[in-house]
Amino acid sequence: MSNLPSDYTSWVDNIKEPVTPATNPELWYQWYSIVKEDAPFILDTFIENTAAKMELTVDYFVAEFLPNE
Repeated sequence: MSNLPSDYTSWVDNIKEPVTPATNPELWYQWYSIVKEDAPFILDTFIENTAAKMELTVDYFVAEFLPNE
């Protein structure tokens, strides 16, 4: 079975590593903007989950990757 997209999969299914500001900054910051604008009630969870994937504290993550927030 190949990893090529088909009618039954999407590009998200083919991502091999977590999307974070370190691994895929363009995509992660796009997602961040969408969540911040359209679903602010889950923004803290989104940030906490990303920090956990990167094995960072939330405070360090925010200071390093969201310094203007």
